[in-house]
Amino acid sequence: MIEAPVRAPIDVRYQVVASYIDAGKSGLSLKGRDALRQLLSDALGAKRLFDAILVLDVSRWGRFQNPDQAAHYEFLCRQAGISVGYCAEPFGEDVAPVTTIVKHLKRVMAGEYSRELSGKLARAKRQQAELGFRQGSRVLYGFRRVLVDAARNPKQVLQQGERKALSNDKVVVVPGPAEELEVIRRIFEMYVRDEVSIKKIARCFADESIRGQAGHLLSPAIIRRILSSELCIGRMTYNRTIHRLQKPVMKNPESAWTRFSAFEPVVPVALFEDAQKRLARHRLWDEEAIKAALKRLLAREGYLKQKLIEQAKDVPSAETVASHFGSLHAAYEAVGYRPPPVSPFGNNGRHWSKKEILAGLRKLHGARGYITNRLINKCSFLPSDNYIRRHLGSLAGALKEAGLPVIPHSEVQKRSWERRKTNGCDEYYHGIRWTDARLLRALRELEQQFGYISANLINQNGTTPKSGYYVKRFGSLTKARRRAKLPNLSHSDITLAACKRRKAGTLIRRKSQESKVVPVLRYRSEDILRGLRALARREGKITIGLIDDELVCGRRV
Repeated sequence: MIEAPVRAPIDVRYQVVASYIDAGKSGLSLKGRDALRQLLSDALGAKRLFDAILVLDVSRWGRFQNPDQAAHYEFLCRQAGISVGYCAEPFGEDVAPVTTIVKHLKRVMAGEYSRELSGKLARAKRQQAELGFRQGSRVLYGFRRVLVDAARNPKQVLQQGERKALSNDKVVVVPGPAEELEVIRRIFEMYVRDEVSIKKIARCFADESIRGQAGHLLSPAIIRRILSSELCIGRMTYNRTIHRLQKPVMKNPESAWTRFSAFEPVVPVALFEDAQKRLARHRLWDEEAIKAALKRLLAREGYLKQKLIEQAKDVPSAETVASHFGSLHAAYEAVGYRPPPVSPFGNNGRHWSKKEILAGLRKLHGARGYITNRLINKCSFLPSDNYIRRHLGSLAGALKEAGLPVIPHSEVQKRSWERRKTNGCDEYYHGIRWTDARLLRALRELEQQFGYISANLINQNGTTPKSGYYVKRFGSLTKARRRAKLPNLSHSDITLAACKRRKAGTLIRRKSQESKVVPVLRYRSEDILRGLRALARREGKITIGLIDDELVCGRRV
């Protein structure tokens, strides 16, 4: 506890105005010490209500493993003009050299106390684990914690979140309900004998509405824990990892594990060992192990590619290989394999570095004065726009990194419309060219057939483009009627005619969004392949943008 008093009259030296208490918090770090954080914030603030701090002893700042950390916090308060006094220490507010040495020794002793206490607790927990008592609160799916007395007589089953109340009581683990044990056996059989992946097992159980603790679904992480837990063969295992003094968790060698045979195996031992062998294929890989596995695969198959790597059981996944080497091609170079040239599909059949992409964007902008997704996909010295977004976050972010101006989406769309109009692309609707004369002739034919023109009639007659296309070409339906030399109708006339059609039951209503069906152009497979080969020869690659350009220009791909 740290108290912050202020100066008071002479008869009462201090008046306590605030107390900063971190009850039940570890003093190994500043993490979780909200009261100490608030004290430092108040002490260093522009307006504070106190000019002195009273501390019980040196360890109240914290039992940091680096004693300079506690000294640093005291120094910050003194530098702000606040005096620091100790109630249970002999030095008080003295800052003499001898006092500084004693303070440092006491800070070291406070940290040493935490280290000794951590060692004692670790030895005690390991001793209890050797006797077969559970260390920890949570237990694996399919098993239960049972509270027992000193003679191992069961007292009650502990539910999730419950803990023992007496120090003489202990906790042991026993198999759970039969239906949960049957699920565990199914997991091992599906994983080992049927060779089903962990994700598919989780999906299968989700479809069957099989739930675990607290009603949660059996996630892939839970299934992996079940497959790797020795509880499934009746053996309690402790000290697999070590986590002391708030340092990172570290794995212990198997020789340091503590094992205790608690009950009969739930699954056959041979089946459990086979599961461990399969899990070992997905262990953490380093670069040397990956290169050795790729060399074995290359010697066995004579070539390397992503699909082959994914199918091999003694090689990590392609994603793991790429994450260690940067790309699959870099991994191929590391093992001395040069893949054959690939077809011009995708991202020009090569790996693109960030430097190459930024340089290509600058080159494209210098040549065209602007950059769009369509230009990127048509460019031979750049990958696709999706590739750029996947590796650089967004196209706008890539343009900023390249030092190029980022144009708002509305301006990009406006310029695109202007270019399409200049190039005559707006005359095409779903791959069919509609000139102004053809559009106006279609309006006149609708007027002759139905006796009126409306937006719903244009949208649903099935022979003309949508009403929005007319608005885009002529500005509005009224202007289109005027260009088609149809009689001009006022808004009241149009509304009155619609009311009459509603009464007569002939009104065409607007269809729901889900019922709209976009007409699809249908081509034969040989025509599509012939067009793709021609496009690849002419452009050197094939992208969605190039295919769309072929359709817009009226050429079949």
